[in-house]
Amino acid sequence: MNSMSDLGLMVYGIRHRIGLSQRELASRLGVSQRYLSELETGKPKVLNDQFFGVMEKLGIELGFREGKDRA
Repeated sequence: MNSMSDLGLMVYGIRHRIGLSQRELASRLGVSQRYLSELETGKPKVLNDQFFGVMEKLGIELGFREGKDRA
């Protein structure tokens, strides 16, 4: 994953794989449909505990990798 758009595509793919509408998945995750839509389009307005909770519930692990070419 290299961008928020990549993450959005992953969330979108998971939702389609399990066969739920945005409204249905948002309800199950305890977030608004608008928030889920923002995530799927790679444009979440807020990255807070709610964001990380949604990622955890979807089984998406965010990690850190330090590369020797990174400044």
